[in-house]
Amino acid sequence: MYGITFRDRPSHKALINETVELMKDEKSAFAKALAELISRLAGREDEFWGAVAKGAVGILGGLFKKKKRRSSGSSNNGAAAAAAQAAAAKRDMERRMQQMREEQRRRDEERRREEARRREEQKRKEAEAKKKTNMMLMIGGGVVVLGIGAAILMKSKQPPMPYGGQRAQMPK
Repeated sequence: MYGITFRDRPSHKALINETVELMKDEKSAFAKALAELISRLAGREDEFWGAVAKGAVGILGGLFKKKKRRSSGSSNNGAAAAAAQAAAAKRDMERRMQQMREEQRRRDEERRREEARRREEQKRKEAEAKKKTNMMLMIGGGVVVLGIGAAILMKSKQPPMPYGGQRAQMPK
């Protein structure tokens, strides 16, 4: 679409170099398309970083366009300055990309920790519920055993002696 082709899988530096070269061309809509792509890739979760990256692409594109206009009418010093500016922009873009990757790694690690904490909490709750159920079963079993024991004891008791007015005589 923008006239870039690679025979093999391009390296990280080759992609950055081609990106910077396309951003220099003021007739290309590449900078705008790149900003939109970054914004879409960022998604809802990374709206802030998407907006920052989109703004950075616009600023870099503007800088490259200005440097190209200035260098076209100036001497070799201007071309060297533009090349230095492009190299600085490449370094800055690499640094920003690294920061974004580190931020994503931190978010992923935080999600993993949160999931592990949730799983541990769920296990703890299940163990507490099981312990509570076992305790209630034991108490219920104890009550049943006591009830059965009391019923057997009540049934096995001899009825009281009838009081007939006579005293039992003690053997002499």
